[in-house]
Amino acid sequence: MGTYQHLKQALENELSRLTRLPEFQGPAVTRLLDKLRQNRFHLVVLGAFKRGKSTLINALLGDSLLPTAIIPLTSVVTILTYGEQLKIEVLFHNGQRRQISQKELVAYITEKGNPGNRKGVMEVEITYPSEYLQDGVCIIDTPGVGSVYSHNTEVAYNYLPQVDAAVFVVTVDPPLSAAEHEFIRDIRDYVHKLFFVLNKIDYVEEAERREALEFTAQILQADLAAEQVKIFPVSAKMALDGKTNGHPELLAASLLPSFEDHLRQFLYREKGRVFLNSCVSGALKAITDSTLALKVERQASSLPLKELTEKIARFDFELQVLEKEREMSLFLLTGRLKEVISQVDKDLAAFQKETTARLHREVEATFHQKSRTAGDLRKEMEDFLFAALRDVFTTWRRQEIQKLSQMLGDTHQDFADRINSILERLTQLTARIFDFSLRGFAIEEAFTELQQFWFRFKDDPVGLEILQMTVTSLLPRALTKGLLLKKLLANVSELVDKHCGRLRYDFHQRLQELANDFRQTWLSKIDDTTQSIRQALARALAQKQASAQSTAARMGELDQRLTDILQAEASLLSLQERIQTTLQ
Repeated sequence: MGTYQHLKQALENELSRLTRLPEFQGPAVTRLLDKLRQNRFHLVVLGAFKRGKSTLINALLGDSLLPTAIIPLTSVVTILTYGEQLKIEVLFHNGQRRQISQKELVAYITEKGNPGNRKGVMEVEITYPSEYLQDGVCIIDTPGVGSVYSHNTEVAYNYLPQVDAAVFVVTVDPPLSAAEHEFIRDIRDYVHKLFFVLNKIDYVEEAERREALEFTAQILQADLAAEQVKIFPVSAKMALDGKTNGHPELLAASLLPSFEDHLRQFLYREKGRVFLNSCVSGALKAITDSTLALKVERQASSLPLKELTEKIARFDFELQVLEKEREMSLFLLTGRLKEVISQVDKDLAAFQKETTARLHREVEATFHQKSRTAGDLRKEMEDFLFAALRDVFTTWRRQEIQKLSQMLGDTHQDFADRINSILERLTQLTARIFDFSLRGFAIEEAFTELQQFWFRFKDDPVGLEILQMTVTSLLPRALTKGLLLKKLLANVSELVDKHCGRLRYDFHQRLQELANDFRQTWLSKIDDTTQSIRQALARALAQKQASAQSTAARMGELDQRLTDILQAEASLLSLQERIQTTLQ
Protein backbone atom coordinates (compact mmCIF):
# COMPACT_ATOMS: atom_id res chain seq x y z
CA MET A 1 0.00 0.00 0.00
CA GLY A 2 2.83 2.36 0.85
CA THR A 3 4.53 1.67 -2.49
CA TYR A 4 1.37 2.38 -4.43
CA GLN A 5 0.76 5.62 -2.51
CA HIS A 6 4.34 6.72 -3.16
CA LEU A 7 4.03 6.11 -6.90
CA LYS A 8 0.61 7.73 -7.01
CA GLN A 9 1.98 10.84 -5.29
CA ALA A 10 4.97 10.92 -7.66
CA LEU A 11 2.62 10.80 -10.65
CA GLU A 12 0.43 13.52 -9.18
CA ASN A 13 3.53 15.72 -8.80
CA GLU A 14 4.54 15.11 -12.43
CA LEU A 15 1.08 15.93 -13.74
CA SER A 16 0.91 19.07 -11.58
CA ARG A 17 4.23 20.24 -13.05
CA LEU A 18 2.92 19.51 -16.53
CA THR A 19 -0.14 21.73 -16.02
CA ARG A 20 2.19 24.67 -15.33
CA LEU A 21 3.59 24.49 -18.86
CA PRO A 22 1.80 26.74 -21.40
CA GLU A 23 0.88 23.84 -23.70
CA PHE A 24 -1.09 22.05 -20.99
CA GLN A 25 -3.37 24.79 -19.70
CA GLY A 26 -6.37 23.06 -21.27
CA PRO A 27 -8.61 20.41 -19.73
CA ALA A 28 -6.77 17.24 -20.88
CA VAL A 29 -4.11 16.97 -18.16
CA THR A 30 -6.38 18.58 -15.57
CA ARG A 31 -8.89 15.76 -16.15
CA LEU A 32 -6.11 13.23 -15.61
CA LEU A 33 -5.22 14.91 -12.31
CA ASP A 34 -8.85 14.79 -11.19
CA LYS A 35 -9.03 11.13 -12.18
CA LEU A 36 -5.89 10.40 -10.19
CA ARG A 37 -7.00 12.30 -7.09
CA GLN A 38 -10.60 11.09 -7.05
CA ASN A 39 -10.20 7.58 -8.41
CA ARG A 40 -13.03 5.29 -7.38
CA PHE A 41 -12.58 1.56 -7.80
CA HIS A 42 -15.80 -0.41 -7.35
CA LEU A 43 -15.32 -3.71 -5.50
CA VAL A 44 -18.84 -5.14 -5.56
CA VAL A 45 -20.03 -8.04 -3.41
CA LEU A 46 -22.47 -10.20 -5.37
CA GLY A 47 -24.38 -13.43 -4.88
CA ALA A 48 -27.71 -14.96 -4.05
CA PHE A 49 -29.73 -13.89 -1.04
CA LYS A 50 -28.68 -15.26 2.35
CA ARG A 51 -25.13 -16.20 1.29
CA GLY A 52 -23.65 -13.89 3.92
CA LYS A 53 -22.57 -10.97 1.74
CA SER A 54 -23.19 -8.32 4.38
CA THR A 55 -21.51 -10.46 7.05
CA LEU A 56 -18.45 -10.87 4.81
CA ILE A 57 -18.21 -7.09 4.37
CA ASN A 58 -18.51 -6.64 8.12
CA ALA A 59 -15.74 -9.22 8.61
CA LEU A 60 -13.44 -7.40 6.18
CA LEU A 61 -14.09 -4.10 7.97
CA GLY A 62 -13.82 -5.70 11.41
CA ASP A 63 -17.06 -4.10 12.58
CA SER A 64 -20.76 -5.06 12.62
CA LEU A 65 -21.57 -2.10 10.43
CA LEU A 66 -24.20 -3.56 8.07
CA PRO A 67 -27.34 -5.25 9.43
CA THR A 68 -27.71 -9.03 9.02
CA ALA A 69 -30.68 -11.33 9.65
CA ILE A 70 -32.33 -14.63 8.71
CA ILE A 71 -34.77 -13.21 6.13
CA PRO A 72 -33.60 -11.64 2.82
CA LEU A 73 -32.24 -8.31 3.89
CA THR A 74 -30.64 -5.86 1.50
CA SER A 75 -33.15 -4.26 -0.84
CA VAL A 76 -31.01 -1.34 -2.06
CA VAL A 77 -27.34 -0.85 -2.92
CA THR A 78 -25.03 0.24 -0.10
CA ILE A 79 -21.74 1.96 -1.01
CA LEU A 80 -18.89 2.11 1.50
CA THR A 81 -16.09 4.64 0.93
CA TYR A 82 -13.22 5.90 3.06
CA GLY A 83 -13.77 8.58 5.67
CA GLU A 84 -12.08 9.57 8.91
CA GLN A 85 -15.31 8.84 10.78
CA LEU A 86 -18.54 6.93 10.29
CA LYS A 87 -21.11 8.87 8.28
CA ILE A 88 -24.25 7.45 6.67
CA GLU A 89 -26.29 9.24 4.01
CA VAL A 90 -29.44 8.02 2.27
CA LEU A 91 -29.88 9.16 -1.35
CA PHE A 92 -33.45 9.16 -2.67
CA HIS A 93 -34.68 8.90 -6.24
CA ASN A 94 -36.19 12.40 -5.94
CA GLY A 95 -32.71 13.87 -5.38
CA GLN A 96 -33.02 14.42 -1.64
CA ARG A 97 -30.38 13.31 0.89
CA ARG A 98 -30.74 12.43 4.55
CA GLN A 99 -28.04 11.70 7.10
CA ILE A 100 -28.96 8.88 9.48
CA SER A 101 -27.46 6.91 12.35
CA GLN A 102 -26.21 3.34 12.14
CA LYS A 103 -29.26 2.12 14.05
CA GLU A 104 -31.53 3.64 11.39
CA LEU A 105 -29.87 1.70 8.54
CA VAL A 106 -32.29 -1.21 8.89
CA ALA A 107 -35.19 1.12 8.09
CA TYR A 108 -33.76 1.98 4.67
CA ILE A 109 -31.69 -0.89 3.28
CA THR A 110 -33.62 -3.97 4.40
CA GLU A 111 -36.71 -5.62 3.02
CA LYS A 112 -38.29 -5.58 6.46
CA GLY A 113 -37.69 -1.88 7.05
CA ASN A 114 -38.23 -0.78 3.46
CA PRO A 115 -40.40 -3.40 1.69
CA GLY A 116 -40.29 -3.10 -2.07
CA ASN A 117 -38.20 0.07 -1.55
CA ARG A 118 -41.41 2.01 -1.01
CA LYS A 119 -39.35 4.85 0.52
CA GLY A 120 -37.76 5.50 -2.87
CA VAL A 121 -34.14 4.98 -1.80
CA MET A 122 -31.67 5.10 -4.69
CA GLU A 123 -28.63 4.05 -2.63
CA VAL A 124 -26.98 4.50 0.74
CA GLU A 125 -23.46 5.92 1.09
CA ILE A 126 -21.37 5.08 4.15
CA THR A 127 -17.94 6.53 4.92
CA TYR A 128 -15.80 4.49 7.26
CA PRO A 129 -12.09 4.47 8.30
CA SER A 130 -10.95 1.12 6.88
CA GLU A 131 -7.73 0.31 5.01
CA TYR A 132 -9.79 -1.53 2.39
CA LEU A 133 -11.51 1.73 1.49
CA GLN A 134 -8.33 3.74 0.96
CA ASP A 135 -6.96 4.77 -2.44
CA GLY A 136 -10.42 5.19 -3.92
CA VAL A 137 -11.70 1.67 -3.28
CA CYS A 138 -15.46 1.44 -2.77
CA ILE A 139 -16.96 -1.74 -1.32
CA ILE A 140 -20.53 -2.16 -2.50
CA ASP A 141 -23.18 -4.43 -1.01
CA THR A 142 -25.91 -5.47 -3.44
CA PRO A 143 -29.28 -7.19 -3.03
CA GLY A 144 -29.24 -10.95 -3.52
CA VAL A 145 -30.34 -12.55 -6.76
CA GLY A 146 -32.96 -15.29 -6.72
CA SER A 147 -34.81 -13.85 -3.74
CA VAL A 148 -38.57 -14.11 -3.42
CA TYR A 149 -38.43 -10.34 -3.95
CA SER A 150 -37.91 -9.97 -7.72
CA HIS A 151 -37.06 -6.27 -7.47
CA ASN A 152 -33.94 -7.20 -5.49
CA THR A 153 -32.68 -9.32 -8.38
CA GLU A 154 -33.33 -6.41 -10.75
CA VAL A 155 -31.29 -4.03 -8.57
CA ALA A 156 -28.36 -6.47 -8.50
CA TYR A 157 -28.44 -6.86 -12.29
CA ASN A 158 -28.72 -3.12 -12.87
CA TYR A 159 -25.57 -2.52 -10.85
CA LEU A 160 -23.40 -4.77 -13.05
CA PRO A 161 -22.10 -1.93 -15.26
CA GLN A 162 -20.46 -0.28 -12.25
CA VAL A 163 -18.39 -3.33 -11.30
CA ASP A 164 -14.59 -3.05 -11.60
CA ALA A 165 -13.96 -6.19 -9.56
CA ALA A 166 -16.39 -8.48 -7.78
CA VAL A 167 -16.49 -10.88 -4.86
CA PHE A 168 -19.08 -13.58 -5.59
CA VAL A 169 -20.25 -15.27 -2.40
CA VAL A 170 -21.53 -18.85 -2.37
CA THR A 171 -22.02 -21.22 0.57
CA VAL A 172 -21.32 -24.85 1.41
CA ASP A 173 -25.03 -25.54 1.76
CA PRO A 174 -27.19 -25.25 -0.25
CA PRO A 175 -25.27 -25.63 -3.54
CA LEU A 176 -25.50 -23.11 -6.37
CA SER A 177 -29.05 -22.33 -7.44
CA ALA A 178 -30.37 -21.86 -10.97
CA ALA A 179 -30.51 -18.09 -10.38
CA GLU A 180 -26.82 -18.11 -9.40
CA HIS A 181 -25.88 -20.08 -12.51
CA GLU A 182 -27.64 -17.54 -14.70
CA PHE A 183 -26.14 -14.59 -12.82
CA ILE A 184 -22.58 -15.94 -13.10
CA ARG A 185 -22.95 -16.50 -16.82
CA ASP A 186 -24.29 -12.95 -17.17
CA ILE A 187 -21.58 -11.23 -15.15
CA ARG A 188 -18.60 -12.91 -16.80
CA ASP A 189 -18.81 -10.42 -19.69
CA TYR A 190 -18.96 -7.39 -17.40
CA VAL A 191 -16.58 -8.15 -14.53
CA HIS A 192 -12.87 -8.05 -15.29
CA LYS A 193 -11.71 -9.51 -11.95
CA LEU A 194 -13.85 -12.02 -10.10
CA PHE A 195 -13.13 -13.54 -6.69
CA PHE A 196 -15.10 -16.50 -5.35
CA VAL A 197 -15.72 -17.01 -1.65
CA LEU A 198 -17.24 -20.21 -0.24
CA ASN A 199 -18.82 -18.94 2.96
CA LYS A 200 -20.18 -20.69 6.08
CA ILE A 201 -17.51 -23.41 6.21
CA ASP A 202 -18.12 -23.61 9.97
CA TYR A 203 -21.46 -25.26 9.16
CA VAL A 204 -19.84 -28.51 7.93
CA GLU A 205 -17.01 -30.91 8.72
CA GLU A 206 -13.66 -30.85 6.92
CA ALA A 207 -14.57 -33.69 4.52
CA GLU A 208 -17.85 -32.02 3.57
CA ARG A 209 -16.02 -28.73 3.07
CA ARG A 210 -13.59 -30.32 0.60
CA GLU A 211 -16.48 -31.95 -1.22
CA ALA A 212 -18.33 -28.61 -1.43
CA LEU A 213 -15.20 -26.88 -2.74
CA GLU A 214 -14.67 -29.48 -5.47
CA PHE A 215 -18.31 -29.45 -6.49
CA THR A 216 -18.53 -25.66 -6.58
CA ALA A 217 -15.28 -25.40 -8.55
CA GLN A 218 -16.61 -27.78 -11.21
CA ILE A 219 -19.83 -25.83 -11.55
CA LEU A 220 -18.06 -22.46 -11.76
CA GLN A 221 -15.56 -23.73 -14.32
CA ALA A 222 -18.45 -24.82 -16.52
CA ASP A 223 -20.35 -21.54 -16.06
CA LEU A 224 -17.27 -19.41 -16.75
CA ALA A 225 -15.81 -21.67 -19.46
CA ALA A 226 -12.55 -21.62 -17.48
CA GLU A 227 -9.97 -24.34 -16.92
CA GLN A 228 -9.48 -23.45 -13.28
CA VAL A 229 -11.30 -21.34 -10.70
CA LYS A 230 -9.82 -20.38 -7.34
CA ILE A 231 -12.29 -20.44 -4.45
CA PHE A 232 -11.54 -19.12 -0.97
CA PRO A 233 -13.27 -21.05 1.84
CA VAL A 234 -14.16 -18.76 4.76
CA SER A 235 -16.42 -18.34 7.72
CA ALA A 236 -17.38 -14.68 7.72
CA LYS A 237 -19.23 -15.08 11.01
CA MET A 238 -16.19 -16.56 12.80
CA ALA A 239 -13.91 -13.92 11.28
CA LEU A 240 -16.14 -11.09 12.45
CA ASP A 241 -16.32 -12.59 15.93
CA GLY A 242 -12.55 -12.99 16.00
CA LYS A 243 -11.89 -9.40 14.95
CA THR A 244 -14.53 -7.64 17.05
CA ASN A 245 -14.03 -9.67 20.25
CA GLY A 246 -10.27 -10.11 20.09
CA HIS A 247 -10.11 -13.87 19.40
CA PRO A 248 -7.19 -14.42 16.98
CA GLU A 249 -7.76 -18.19 17.05
CA LEU A 250 -11.26 -17.70 15.63
CA LEU A 251 -9.94 -15.36 12.95
CA ALA A 252 -7.31 -17.92 11.93
CA ALA A 253 -9.86 -20.75 11.89
CA SER A 254 -12.17 -18.66 9.69
CA LEU A 255 -9.54 -18.72 6.90
CA LEU A 256 -10.47 -15.13 6.06
CA PRO A 257 -6.84 -13.89 6.35
CA SER A 258 -5.87 -15.94 3.28
CA PHE A 259 -8.56 -14.26 1.20
CA GLU A 260 -7.66 -10.85 2.64
CA ASP A 261 -4.00 -11.27 1.61
CA HIS A 262 -5.04 -12.17 -1.92
CA LEU A 263 -7.48 -9.25 -2.10
CA ARG A 264 -4.89 -6.78 -0.81
CA GLN A 265 -2.36 -7.93 -3.39
CA PHE A 266 -4.87 -7.23 -6.13
CA LEU A 267 -6.06 -3.89 -4.76
CA TYR A 268 -2.63 -2.44 -4.15
CA ARG A 269 -0.73 -4.01 -7.03
CA GLU A 270 -2.76 -5.17 -10.01
CA LYS A 271 -5.48 -2.57 -9.62
CA GLY A 272 -2.91 0.11 -8.83
CA ARG A 273 -0.68 -0.74 -11.77
CA VAL A 274 -3.52 -0.65 -14.28
CA PHE A 275 -4.88 2.61 -12.92
CA LEU A 276 -1.54 4.46 -12.72
CA ASN A 277 -0.49 3.26 -16.17
CA SER A 278 -3.74 4.57 -17.58
CA CYS A 279 -2.99 8.03 -16.19
CA VAL A 280 0.62 7.97 -17.45
CA SER A 281 -0.52 6.92 -20.93
CA GLY A 282 -2.99 9.79 -21.02
CA ALA A 283 -0.27 12.27 -20.09
CA LEU A 284 2.12 10.89 -22.74
CA LYS A 285 -0.64 11.18 -25.33
CA ALA A 286 -1.16 14.84 -24.38
CA ILE A 287 2.60 15.42 -24.71
CA THR A 288 2.66 13.80 -28.16
CA ASP A 289 -0.17 16.06 -29.29
CA SER A 290 1.44 19.25 -28.00
CA THR A 291 4.90 18.30 -29.21
CA LEU A 292 3.59 17.82 -32.73
CA ALA A 293 2.37 21.42 -33.02
CA LEU A 294 5.54 22.86 -31.46
CA LYS A 295 7.82 20.85 -33.72
CA VAL A 296 5.81 21.83 -36.77
CA GLU A 297 6.15 25.52 -35.89
CA ARG A 298 9.84 25.16 -35.00
CA GLN A 299 10.73 23.42 -38.24
CA ALA A 300 8.52 25.66 -40.31
CA SER A 301 10.13 28.76 -38.80
CA SER A 302 13.57 27.57 -39.91
CA LEU A 303 12.59 27.29 -43.58
CA PRO A 304 12.96 30.01 -46.21
CA LEU A 305 9.65 31.73 -46.92
CA LYS A 306 9.31 30.29 -50.43
CA GLU A 307 10.01 26.71 -49.28
CA LEU A 308 7.63 27.11 -46.34
CA THR A 309 4.85 28.27 -48.66
CA GLU A 310 5.43 25.28 -50.94
CA LYS A 311 5.39 22.80 -48.04
CA ILE A 312 2.16 24.27 -46.67
CA ALA A 313 0.56 23.84 -50.11
CA ARG A 314 1.81 20.24 -50.23
CA PHE A 315 0.43 19.58 -46.76
CA ASP A 316 -2.99 20.98 -47.74
CA PHE A 317 -3.04 18.83 -50.89
CA GLU A 318 -2.17 15.56 -49.13
CA LEU A 319 -4.54 16.35 -46.31
CA GLN A 320 -7.45 16.16 -48.76
CA VAL A 321 -6.91 12.40 -49.09
CA LEU A 322 -7.15 11.94 -45.33
CA GLU A 323 -10.26 14.10 -45.17
CA LYS A 324 -11.92 11.84 -47.75
CA GLU A 325 -11.06 8.84 -45.56
CA ARG A 326 -12.53 10.70 -42.61
CA GLU A 327 -15.82 11.12 -44.46
CA MET A 328 -15.77 7.48 -45.54
CA SER A 329 -15.28 6.38 -41.93
CA LEU A 330 -18.25 8.50 -40.92
CA PHE A 331 -20.33 6.95 -43.72
CA LEU A 332 -19.41 3.43 -42.59
CA LEU A 333 -20.21 4.29 -38.95
CA THR A 334 -23.65 5.54 -39.96
CA GLY A 335 -24.28 2.28 -41.83
CA ARG A 336 -23.19 0.14 -38.89
CA LEU A 337 -25.43 2.03 -36.49
CA LYS A 338 -28.37 1.65 -38.85
CA GLU A 339 -27.76 -2.10 -38.71
CA VAL A 340 -27.95 -1.94 -34.90
CA ILE A 341 -31.24 -0.02 -35.05
CA SER A 342 -32.60 -2.49 -37.59
CA GLN A 343 -31.66 -5.35 -35.26
CA VAL A 344 -33.57 -3.71 -32.41
CA ASP A 345 -36.66 -3.44 -34.61
CA LYS A 346 -36.41 -7.10 -35.65
CA ASP A 347 -35.91 -8.25 -32.06
CA LEU A 348 -38.83 -6.15 -30.83
CA ALA A 349 -41.14 -7.49 -33.54
CA ALA A 350 -40.30 -11.09 -32.63
CA PHE A 351 -40.60 -10.30 -28.91
CA GLN A 352 -43.98 -8.62 -29.38
CA LYS A 353 -45.41 -11.57 -31.31
CA GLU A 354 -44.11 -14.19 -28.86
CA THR A 355 -45.07 -12.20 -25.75
CA THR A 356 -48.61 -11.49 -26.91
CA ALA A 357 -49.27 -15.18 -27.56
CA ARG A 358 -47.67 -16.26 -24.30
CA LEU A 359 -49.53 -13.72 -22.18
CA HIS A 360 -52.83 -14.70 -23.76
CA ARG A 361 -52.25 -18.28 -22.62
CA GLU A 362 -51.08 -17.26 -19.14
CA VAL A 363 -53.90 -14.78 -18.56
CA GLU A 364 -56.54 -17.29 -19.57
CA ALA A 365 -55.05 -20.07 -17.41
CA THR A 366 -54.65 -17.78 -14.39
CA PHE A 367 -58.15 -16.37 -14.81
CA HIS A 368 -59.75 -19.81 -14.71
CA GLN A 369 -57.66 -20.72 -11.66
CA LYS A 370 -58.41 -17.53 -9.71
CA SER A 371 -62.09 -17.32 -10.69
CA ARG A 372 -62.80 -20.24 -8.34
CA THR A 373 -61.20 -18.70 -5.24
CA ALA A 374 -60.53 -14.97 -5.69
CA GLY A 375 -62.43 -12.55 -3.53
CA ASP A 376 -61.72 -9.62 -5.86
CA LEU A 377 -61.08 -11.26 -9.22
CA ARG A 378 -60.65 -7.99 -11.09
CA LYS A 379 -58.00 -6.71 -8.64
CA GLU A 380 -56.11 -10.01 -8.60
CA MET A 381 -56.05 -10.16 -12.40
CA GLU A 382 -54.85 -6.56 -12.57
CA ASP A 383 -51.99 -7.44 -10.22
CA PHE A 384 -51.19 -10.58 -12.16
CA LEU A 385 -51.18 -8.83 -15.54
CA PHE A 386 -49.03 -5.97 -14.30
CA ALA A 387 -46.51 -8.37 -12.71
CA ALA A 388 -46.38 -10.50 -15.87
CA LEU A 389 -45.83 -7.46 -18.10
CA ARG A 390 -43.20 -6.03 -15.77
CA ASP A 391 -41.24 -9.26 -15.59
CA VAL A 392 -41.32 -10.03 -19.30
CA PHE A 393 -40.34 -6.51 -20.36
CA THR A 394 -37.61 -6.20 -17.73
CA THR A 395 -36.09 -9.57 -18.65
CA TRP A 396 -36.20 -8.95 -22.39
CA ARG A 397 -34.77 -5.47 -22.06
CA ARG A 398 -31.82 -6.70 -20.00
CA GLN A 399 -31.06 -9.40 -22.57
CA GLU A 400 -31.40 -6.94 -25.45
CA ILE A 401 -29.01 -4.49 -23.78
CA GLN A 402 -26.41 -7.23 -23.48
CA LYS A 403 -26.77 -7.98 -27.18
CA LEU A 404 -26.68 -4.30 -28.16
CA SER A 405 -23.69 -3.63 -25.93
CA GLN A 406 -21.67 -6.23 -27.80
CA MET A 407 -22.71 -4.85 -31.19
CA LEU A 408 -21.97 -1.28 -30.12
CA GLY A 409 -18.64 -2.30 -28.64
CA ASP A 410 -17.57 -3.88 -31.93
CA THR A 411 -18.79 -0.87 -33.92
CA HIS A 412 -17.08 1.62 -31.62
CA GLN A 413 -13.79 -0.25 -31.69
CA ASP A 414 -13.82 -0.52 -35.49
CA PHE A 415 -14.55 3.19 -35.88
CA ALA A 416 -11.86 4.09 -33.32
CA ASP A 417 -9.32 1.94 -35.20
CA ARG A 418 -10.13 3.77 -38.44
CA ILE A 419 -9.78 7.19 -36.82
CA ASN A 420 -6.53 6.20 -35.09
CA SER A 421 -5.16 5.04 -38.44
CA ILE A 422 -6.00 8.43 -39.99
CA LEU A 423 -4.43 10.26 -37.04
CA GLU A 424 -1.26 8.22 -37.29
CA ARG A 425 -0.91 8.94 -41.01
CA LEU A 426 -1.63 12.62 -40.37
CA THR A 427 1.25 12.89 -37.91
CA GLN A 428 3.56 10.89 -40.18
CA LEU A 429 2.61 13.06 -43.14
CA THR A 430 3.36 16.23 -41.18
CA ALA A 431 6.69 14.92 -39.89
CA ARG A 432 7.73 13.82 -43.39
CA ILE A 433 6.85 17.10 -45.11
CA PHE A 434 8.49 19.30 -42.49
CA ASP A 435 11.39 16.93 -41.83
CA PHE A 436 11.34 16.20 -38.09
CA SER A 437 10.98 13.10 -35.93
CA LEU A 438 8.26 12.23 -33.43
CA ARG A 439 8.22 9.76 -30.60
CA GLY A 440 5.89 6.91 -31.58
CA PHE A 441 2.32 8.02 -32.21
CA ALA A 442 0.23 7.29 -29.11
CA ILE A 443 -2.96 5.56 -30.21
CA GLU A 444 -5.98 6.80 -28.32
CA GLU A 445 -7.70 4.00 -26.44
CA ALA A 446 -11.26 3.32 -27.51
CA PHE A 447 -12.41 2.16 -24.04
CA THR A 448 -15.00 -0.17 -25.54
CA GLU A 449 -15.87 -2.03 -22.35
CA LEU A 450 -19.45 -3.24 -22.57
CA GLN A 451 -20.12 -1.35 -19.34
CA GLN A 452 -20.13 2.08 -20.97
CA PHE A 453 -22.95 1.11 -23.31
CA TRP A 454 -24.98 -0.54 -20.54
CA PHE A 455 -24.75 2.77 -18.66
CA ARG A 456 -26.46 4.54 -21.53
CA PHE A 457 -29.40 2.15 -21.40
CA LYS A 458 -29.54 1.28 -17.72
CA ASP A 459 -32.39 3.61 -16.65
CA ASP A 460 -35.64 1.69 -16.93
CA PRO A 461 -37.66 3.20 -19.81
CA VAL A 462 -40.62 0.87 -19.51
CA GLY A 463 -42.34 3.21 -17.06
CA LEU A 464 -43.65 0.59 -14.66
CA GLU A 465 -45.81 3.09 -12.80
CA ILE A 466 -47.42 4.14 -16.10
CA LEU A 467 -47.81 0.51 -17.05
CA GLN A 468 -49.59 -0.23 -13.79
CA MET A 469 -51.92 2.75 -14.24
CA THR A 470 -52.66 1.62 -17.82
CA VAL A 471 -53.52 -1.91 -16.73
CA THR A 472 -55.91 -0.56 -14.10
CA SER A 473 -57.58 1.99 -16.39
CA LEU A 474 -58.32 -0.63 -19.05
CA LEU A 475 -60.47 -2.77 -16.77
CA PRO A 476 -63.83 -1.19 -15.85
CA ARG A 477 -65.20 -2.21 -12.47
CA ALA A 478 -68.67 -3.34 -13.57
CA LEU A 479 -67.77 -6.46 -15.55
CA THR A 480 -69.05 -10.04 -15.39
CA LYS A 481 -66.50 -12.81 -15.32
CA GLY A 482 -67.03 -13.59 -18.98
CA LEU A 483 -66.67 -9.96 -20.04
CA LEU A 484 -63.67 -9.51 -17.74
CA LEU A 485 -61.76 -12.36 -19.37
CA LYS A 486 -62.68 -11.10 -22.84
CA LYS A 487 -61.52 -7.59 -21.90
CA LEU A 488 -58.28 -8.92 -20.42
CA LEU A 489 -57.41 -10.92 -23.53
CA ALA A 490 -58.27 -8.00 -25.80
CA ASN A 491 -56.10 -5.64 -23.80
CA VAL A 492 -53.02 -7.86 -23.70
CA SER A 493 -52.24 -7.10 -27.35
CA GLU A 494 -52.85 -3.40 -26.80
CA LEU A 495 -50.61 -3.26 -23.73
CA VAL A 496 -47.77 -5.21 -25.32
CA ASP A 497 -47.93 -3.10 -28.47
CA LYS A 498 -47.99 0.14 -26.51
CA HIS A 499 -44.96 -0.69 -24.39
CA CYS A 500 -43.02 -2.20 -27.29
CA GLY A 501 -43.53 1.16 -28.98
CA ARG A 502 -42.21 2.92 -25.91
CA LEU A 503 -39.16 0.66 -25.86
CA ARG A 504 -38.57 1.15 -29.59
CA TYR A 505 -38.62 4.94 -29.21
CA ASP A 506 -36.32 4.81 -26.21
CA PHE A 507 -33.78 2.54 -27.91
CA HIS A 508 -33.80 4.64 -31.08
CA GLN A 509 -33.25 7.86 -29.11
CA ARG A 510 -30.37 6.43 -27.11
CA LEU A 511 -28.73 4.87 -30.15
CA GLN A 512 -28.89 8.23 -31.91
CA GLU A 513 -27.25 9.87 -28.90
CA LEU A 514 -24.50 7.26 -28.99
CA ALA A 515 -23.98 7.84 -32.71
CA ASN A 516 -23.54 11.56 -32.04
CA ASP A 517 -21.10 10.78 -29.22
CA PHE A 518 -19.04 8.55 -31.50
CA ARG A 519 -18.82 11.28 -34.12
CA GLN A 520 -18.03 14.11 -31.73
CA THR A 521 -15.50 12.15 -29.68
CA TRP A 522 -13.45 10.67 -32.50
CA LEU A 523 -13.87 13.11 -35.38
CA SER A 524 -12.91 15.97 -33.06
CA LYS A 525 -9.58 14.20 -32.49
CA ILE A 526 -8.76 14.55 -36.20
CA ASP A 527 -10.15 18.07 -36.37
CA ASP A 528 -8.24 19.22 -33.25
CA THR A 529 -4.95 17.76 -34.50
CA THR A 530 -5.42 19.25 -37.96
CA GLN A 531 -6.31 22.62 -36.49
CA SER A 532 -3.27 22.67 -34.19
CA ILE A 533 -0.98 21.93 -37.16
CA ARG A 534 -2.59 24.64 -39.29
CA GLN A 535 -2.33 27.16 -36.45
CA ALA A 536 1.37 26.30 -35.97
CA LEU A 537 2.02 26.79 -39.71
CA ALA A 538 0.10 30.06 -39.69
CA ARG A 539 2.21 31.37 -36.78
CA ALA A 540 5.43 30.35 -38.51
CA LEU A 541 4.34 31.98 -41.76
CA ALA A 542 3.38 35.19 -39.96
CA GLN A 543 6.80 35.30 -38.26
CA LYS A 544 8.64 34.77 -41.54
CA GLN A 545 6.67 37.56 -43.16
CA ALA A 546 7.43 39.89 -40.24
CA SER A 547 11.18 39.97 -39.63
CA ALA A 548 14.20 37.73 -39.18
CA GLN A 549 14.69 39.09 -35.66
CA SER A 550 11.21 38.11 -34.49
CA THR A 551 11.60 34.70 -36.14
CA ALA A 552 14.85 34.06 -34.29
CA ALA A 553 13.33 35.09 -30.96
CA ARG A 554 10.34 32.81 -31.53
CA MET A 555 12.61 29.88 -32.44
CA GLY A 556 14.53 30.34 -29.20
CA GLU A 557 11.29 30.34 -27.25
CA LEU A 558 10.13 27.18 -29.03
CA ASP A 559 13.40 25.41 -28.31
CA GLN A 560 13.04 26.14 -24.59
CA ARG A 561 9.43 24.98 -24.50
CA LEU A 562 10.30 21.77 -26.32
CA THR A 563 13.12 21.15 -23.87
CA ASP A 564 10.76 21.59 -20.90
CA ILE A 565 8.21 19.22 -22.43
CA LEU A 566 10.79 16.58 -23.32
CA GLN A 567 12.10 16.69 -19.74
CA ALA A 568 8.56 16.14 -18.47
CA GLU A 569 8.16 13.29 -20.94
CA ALA A 570 11.40 11.67 -19.76
CA SER A 571 10.22 11.87 -16.13
CA LEU A 572 6.90 10.24 -17.03
CA LEU A 573 8.59 7.45 -18.99
CA SER A 574 10.89 6.79 -16.03
CA LEU A 575 7.90 6.72 -13.67
CA GLN A 576 6.07 4.37 -16.04
CA GLU A 577 8.97 1.94 -15.86
CA ARG A 578 8.98 2.13 -12.05
CA ILE A 579 5.26 1.37 -11.98
CA GLN A 580 5.75 -1.64 -14.23
CA THR A 581 8.64 -3.10 -12.27
CA THR A 582 7.38 -2.26 -8.75
CA LEU A 583 3.67 -3.10 -8.98
CA GLN A 584 3.78 -6.69 -10.24
